[in-house]
Amino acid sequence: MMKKRTIFLIIVAFMLVGCSSNDETSVNGDPKAETEATTKKISTINGEIEIPTKVERLVVDAYLPTSLLLGVKPVGATQRDLDNVHIQDQIDAIENTGESAVESILALNPDLIITAEADAESYEKLSKIAPTVVLPYETYRSVEEEVKGLAEILGKQAEGEAWLKMFAEKVSENREKLAEVLDPNETYSIFGAYSKDFYLYGDGIYRGGQAIYKQLQLKAPQSTQKELIDTGETYKQVSYEVLPEYAGDYIFLDESNGAELNREDSLWKSMDAVKNNNVFYLDAERFWAFDPVAVLAQVEEVTNMLLEKKKSEK
Repeated sequence: MMKKRTIFLIIVAFMLVGCSSNDETSVNGDPKAETEATTKKISTINGEIEIPTKVERLVVDAYLPTSLLLGVKPVGATQRDLDNVHIQDQIDAIENTGESAVESILALNPDLIITAEADAESYEKLSKIAPTVVLPYETYRSVEEEVKGLAEILGKQAEGEAWLKMFAEKVSENREKLAEVLDPNETYSIFGAYSKDFYLYGDGIYRGGQAIYKQLQLKAPQSTQKELIDTGETYKQVSYEVLPEYAGDYIFLDESNGAELNREDSLWKSMDAVKNNNVFYLDAERFWAFDPVAVLAQVEEVTNMLLEKKKSEK
């Protein structure tokens, strides 16, 4: 009889422990062990869409470097993204999707697609493969905006904050180096010769504009400041004859698509920046990219260009 009573008490004890355990799994009626949501809804230019909270197979167009810095390695990216010289040590095993070829993307079985291509027909095709977030070029107007925006989409806010902290520290270091040698009143222009056309660039995504004006905070000529930066325009096509009106004490020049500015032309030689040998010729491979990783590299390269110039003048 005593043995049966002992067994009964043991069983009751286990039952009480179990009940106690079950009670502890809920707070305010919500089970602690409740499965985390596997999807979330975000607002896009194509309306509200549902995307995975944890992205496993990402395909990108134009946002490869930002995905990488957030710790998300896509399974596919465009050839243009893969050619980016600033990330060549990080792209192994990423498949080339061509220029967002639907067949290539379909074969990769993505669970999320992020693209800069805003064409409605393209979106319709891609969204049938996987949830597709369209972020047209210049959706983000700064490094900070892009990193925070992609971090929110990919659920990598902590990684984004850590990278931006590092970025801010490095930019600050480079600004301090330049402050020691530059005259704060000197001005800087970004010119572009493209095929037979000529361009001016502001503080946007073109030709190092973010690095030069936004991050290093180098001073633009008043004409550039008024017509581009203050108005939010990132570039402006102009005739060759008006370039002197936008020329700063220093000129950063991009020559692309077969363009080669005539160094002996009298108008070109009339500019003070040219007379003083204050012209820097930009490497298109390094200054056409405008992602956060590229902007940081450009900050450092522009700083080194100017420091070397000042050093040579001593």
